[in-house]
This record gives sequence, structure tokens and C-alpha cells, in this order.
Amino acid sequence: ESEEVKLNKMPLGAVLMNPFVDYTEPVGSMKEYQHHDLIVNNSVYEEGIPYLAIKLGCDENRRNSSPVYGNFDGLPPMCVVISEHECCYDQNVLLVNRAREAGVECTFCVWKYMCHVFAILSPFIPEGKMAQDYMCEWIKSRF
Repeated sequence: ESEEVKLNKMPLGAVLMNPFVDYTEPVGSMKEYQHHDLIVNNSVYEEGIPYLAIKLGCDENRRNSSPVYGNFDGLPPMCVVISEHECCYDQNVLLVNRAREAGVECTFCVWKYMCHVFAILSPFIPEGKMAQDYMCEWIKSRF
């Protein structure tokens, strides 16, 4: 197998942990949940959203740069782990729906009452450990 063929191979799957995938003007959970998400809070919102506008410029550039509006054709299976009470929830629902519409196999694992990237808090909260275990089992199932 040539080096070029090796480089162009798709992975067997992708695990996405609470991905931030929509860089357009915040709506829905991205706007409404900032007041109770422990990670994507008011400070992150006040600094991060203007930063996107500076770096990406106009609305069209922000949309074109957003993974959720990209092409999903030919992508490998995905496991998306999210909390329905965090800022990125709505954009992750859109991500999973768009991927499924393109024929991508998606496992959507939704937790309640957790903050953004709660799985990294596994030493402190049992839900984080359970989410990590779930992602590891999903990865093992790919091989």
C-alpha cells in the first residue's frame, strides 16, 4: 500500500466529546445555557464569541468554517457524547442529524444535567467516568 493511500484512509470511527461545531451567531442552547453551564459560562461566551467574529470575519465565513455545515459524505461512524443541558447541545443535535442524513452511522449518547466536556471531570463525578467508559467501549466495538 502506498504512502498516499495510507494517508487518505478514513479512520474506523470518530468519538466527539461535546464538540463545538457551529461558529455562526449563537442561538438556542448556546445562548440560553451559558448561565448554568459550568464550563461555557458567561466569561467564555463574552470572550470567545467576539474572538470568532475577529478571526473568521463575516457571517458567510463563520458558516463556511463551521464543521456542522460541512460535507459529511464518506465519513466514518461517529459517537457523539453530549449533555442536553450544556451550551453545545443544539449544535450537536444538528451535527448528528446532518451526518445521519448523509448516511453516516451515528451513536448519540446524551446525558442530563452535565456541563460542557463533563467526561474530563471523571476523577470528580461518576457521570464523567461512565461517559469515558462508554466512549472506550464504543471504540473497542470498532475493532
